Amino acid sequence: MSILKRSLRYRLKGDGAFWLEPVASNEPKMFNRVDFILDHCRDKRVLHIGFTDHPFTEPRITDGSLLHLQLQQVTPNLAGMDLEATAVQQYISITNDPLVFHGDITIEYPAEVIAFNPDMILLTEVLEHLAEPSNAIEVLYKSFPAGTTVLVTVPNYTALDSLAASFNNTESIHPHHHWYFSPYTLRRLMDDKRFELNQLHFGMYYHPKKRINLVLKHYPFNGDCIIALFTIIKSGEHG
Repeated sequence: MSILKRSLRYRLKGDGAFWLEPVASNEPKMFNRVDFILDHCRDKRVLHIGFTDHPFTEPRITDGSLLHLQLQQVTPNLAGMDLEATAVQQYISITNDPLVFHGDITIEYPAEVIAFNPDMILLTEVLEHLAEPSNAIEVLYKSFPAGTTVLVTVPNYTALDSLAASFNNTESIHPHHHWYFSPYTLRRLMDDKRFELNQLHFGMYYHPKKRINLVLKHYPFNGDCIIALFTIIKSGEHG
């Protein structure tokens, strides 16, 4: 990694720098994705999009790894929404939790979800599944007020798995995904006229409390995913 970094120093100045984009105003760090989500949702009013983790709903409820169940341990104000109607009903039948809803975030949010009035919306590992993620962002922006926080995680195009696969003339990607993202393309999708970027980091797909890969502590840009916190802004309001 260090050799590759040194070999590209020429891109950091002169004409080559034209193609370089700053990632964020903060210094990006490496986090355990689940720990970051739980820490930032603690004691907040949270709407969790894609909460069923379909098609793994039942086994992840059984073994306790379903993120929605983990969120219940850190916030008493939690609602879920998912496109998979069967998985929503399956979740309700097993858990008896009624505060979950079926809906398509690319079309509209149910009135009950908007009335829930979340101060944090979790859009984690969702956008890459959508053929038209820009539609989902437009509907989200129109549905919720200024000041609402949106926590996004998406697959990172420079993840170590992706680099390793490329060295073997193949590609590491979930067969249901339409997209990878970079910090720049994520910020284009959630543009600064509608969303203020508060933090941008990188994450590993680990279970809670698992130690971060030591290599990636030094090279966070090669983490599994991008983690970003945005705030909705409206009518020229800006942090």
